[in-house]
Amino acid sequence: MLGKGSVSFIGVLLLCAWWCIATDESPKTTLDLSKHTLVSAPIFSKDSKRESLATSSHALDSITYFDIPNTQISAHASAITNVSSVSDRDFMLLYFAGSREGARDVGIYQSFFTFESHNKATHNKNIESKILGTWSEPHRLLDAQKLSQLSGKFIKKLGNPIVFVDRQNRVHLFVVGVSLGGWATSKIYWLRLDSTLSNLSFVKELHLSPFFNFSHLVRTPPMLKEDSGFILPIYHELANKYPLLLDFSPTLQLDSITKPLELHSQLQPSFIPLDSHTAFGVYRNHKAYNNVLFTSLCDEICQSPKPSNLQSFDFSSVLFRSLDSTYLLHNQTQRENGNKREELWIMNLHQKSLDSESVSFEPVLKLDTLLDNEVSYPSAAESSEYVAVAYTYGRLHIRVAFVPKAMLKKYATHSTYYQTQGEQK
Repeated sequence: MLGKGSVSFIGVLLLCAWWCIATDESPKTTLDLSKHTLVSAPIFSKDSKRESLATSSHALDSITYFDIPNTQISAHASAITNVSSVSDRDFMLLYFAGSREGARDVGIYQSFFTFESHNKATHNKNIESKILGTWSEPHRLLDAQKLSQLSGKFIKKLGNPIVFVDRQNRVHLFVVGVSLGGWATSKIYWLRLDSTLSNLSFVKELHLSPFFNFSHLVRTPPMLKEDSGFILPIYHELANKYPLLLDFSPTLQLDSITKPLELHSQLQPSFIPLDSHTAFGVYRNHKAYNNVLFTSLCDEICQSPKPSNLQSFDFSSVLFRSLDSTYLLHNQTQRENGNKREELWIMNLHQKSLDSESVSFEPVLKLDTLLDNEVSYPSAAESSEYVAVAYTYGRLHIRVAFVPKAMLKKYATHSTYYQTQGEQK
C-alpha cells in the first residue's frame, strides 16, 4: 500500500500535470479552415490610372519581359508582390544575389515597378522603359550583417525572401538565415517594412520547436485571412523533409502548426485559397515516389494527398489564382535529356479532377525557355490587367514576365497552348 507521503507526492504531480495542460499556450497541431475566412481575391488597387494609361497604349495579346540588371555574379529566388495599396509604386521585387547561393556576400535586393502614365521614356533613374512601365535600379535591402544587428544573433548567410501585404496593409518580410552549417541548420526570421518600403524593423525569429528549432525554411507567400491573420507554408529540410502550415492570428501570434500530409521528401509547399474555407497545395518532390507532383486539399482537415499528372524533379512549383481559375507555374522540359528546369510553363488546374483519384493540370502557355540551363523558382502577383511572374534566369539575373490576363484567359479556354519565344532582352 502507498503511504501518505507517496499519495501526497502523486497528488502534487497530478496537480502539476493539470496545471501544465490548463495553462499550455503552445500552438495547436490542427487547422480547421471552416473556422477561418480566407482571402480568395488578391489585394491591389483596382483603379490604377497609371495601369489604365499604360495598358491603353500597350498590346494585351503578348507578354512583356523585363530583365532586372544584376551587379553580382549570381541571382536567385525572387519574390514579387503588388504594393499599390500601400505605395505609389505598383510592384515590389525582392531576390537574393551574390557570388553564389549560400555565400556570405549574398544580400537581399529590392526593386520597384511602376506602370507608365504616359508614352515618354523616363529619365535614367530607371533601368528600362517599355511604355508599359519601368523598374527602379535594384538596391541592397538586407544582408547577413544587417540581419545580425537587427536580430541580435550571429547570421553568416541568408536567402529565400518572401514578402506580402496583409489586410491591415502591414508589409511583412520573411527570410531564411543560417548561423552555422548549411541550409539544413537554417531558421526563419520575420521583419516588417515601414510605409516607405525602405526601412526594416525586426519582429522575431520563428520558434517552431522547443527542442530542435532549426532546419526550417520558407519559399512561398502565405494565404491571407480576412481578419488580417495569415497562413504561412514552410518546410523542414532535415531528415524526413516535410511541409508545415503556420497559422498566425490578427495580432500576429502563432496559433497552430499543422503538417498537411504524412509523405516524406515534400518541400517548398505552395498553397492558395480555392474559396473562403478551402485551400489547395502542391509540393516540391525531393527525389521520392517516382518524382510525382503531389497535391493537398484542406478544409476542416487536410485530406490525404493525391498524385497529379505532373512530375516534380526537385524544383519549386508555385500556385496562383486569377480569373476564378487556379494556375500552376511549373518546370517541364519537352526534351528527353534536357535540363529539368529549362522550360517554365503556366498550367491550369482541371477543377473537376479534385474529386478524382488523381489531380490534373493542363498546359496553358510556355512562359520561357533557356536550354541546358534554368528558368526557375517562380513567384507571381496580380494587377488589374496583368499577372506578373518573376523567376530566376540562368542564375544570372531575375526576369519578370507581364502576362496579360486577357491572353491567359484566351489560351486557358482553348485546347491548344501558346508557346512563347522567351527571347532575351
